[in-house]
Amino acid sequence: MSCAQYRLYLDGAAATADQLARFEDITIEQEMDKATEGRFQVPLCTLPNGKWDGETESFLQGMSRIRIEVQLGSASWVPLLDGPIVNTEFAMFNEPGRSILTVVVSDDSFYLHGSESVKELQGSDDSIASQIYGQVSQIVSTDIDSAPAPSNPGFDSTILRGTEMELLQQMAKRQGMHAYVGPGSSPAKSVGYFKLDPSPQKDFGLAPMVLMGTGMNIFSFHTDMTVGQMAKFKSGQVSLQDRSTDSRTSETGDIAMLGSNPPPGPVIERLLKAGPVDAMTLARAVQSASEKSAYALEAHGEVMKQVYNSVLQPYQNVNVVGTNGTISGAWLISQVTHTLTRNDYGQTFRVKRNAQSAGTNKSGPQIPAEIH
Repeated sequence: MSCAQYRLYLDGAAATADQLARFEDITIEQEMDKATEGRFQVPLCTLPNGKWDGETESFLQGMSRIRIEVQLGSASWVPLLDGPIVNTEFAMFNEPGRSILTVVVSDDSFYLHGSESVKELQGSDDSIASQIYGQVSQIVSTDIDSAPAPSNPGFDSTILRGTEMELLQQMAKRQGMHAYVGPGSSPAKSVGYFKLDPSPQKDFGLAPMVLMGTGMNIFSFHTDMTVGQMAKFKSGQVSLQDRSTDSRTSETGDIAMLGSNPPPGPVIERLLKAGPVDAMTLARAVQSASEKSAYALEAHGEVMKQVYNSVLQPYQNVNVVGTNGTISGAWLISQVTHTLTRNDYGQTFRVKRNAQSAGTNKSGPQIPAEIH
């Protein structure tokens, strides 16, 4: 049994017992390349003077900050969300016990989704990411990988048209990376990320998901394999300065795989869509598109409450065992929904993979110890 606890920080301070008692069901949605969103439910009632509670409490007002952390057993506390209240939803009824306030909380990428502008930014994509994150006081540190491709020598700058977060996501997409904001180690100290997919060999310390056999800890594992999705991309361009030409084709053999065998079906050929190569090398543009196409395997499921003893998060690898041998192995977490109530803590997940495993006729942990 893995007992779950959670704790809240309201405007940077630990919630009091009375404040904690106000909250009911909490849902946190985490998804790759999207802002994390939390929905916190607060039951409402009328006071003796006829006023509704929830109207004046400062910690329930727009732009107040909420941070939530989860602990399973004696493991370390894991922050799920830290950011401002961006929406409040009142559902009020004339029957007792039904009225409820829902406060919607966003991560601190909210502050990069505000004003739209047109401006010129100098430097490589990773250095521009650092510049943009540095403009937000709530983002106090960064975790930025070097972009695989430098800016095209013919382009000395990048033009921002829209919000800063939109530009970050555009740069990340063309580089085959991810731009997002996550909670830091303490309240109101978020981290700005500009990251590649993790290495298939990187261990995040998550408990393996076991579908069948000894130690089973997930209820289900639904897979979807798209045949013939992995593609070689090719493209060409002409220099307007000297009329020289350049043509490139991606190398699927250079993709870091999460298993020993390629995705099912033949490798197809695709033409790169116009647009993402303007400010980067053509070689990286086609390779990035090929890496994205390789994720031909997707799956979703639900962990067993009080049994699975890790907190799942997107952008991390997790091992799956006790399933069909070709799909057992390392998967990349793409989405997690955390649900917290007064009685339990649940997690549903989505994962993806760009390879298959050798199968149950090979040695390894894929074969369950027993069948139920």
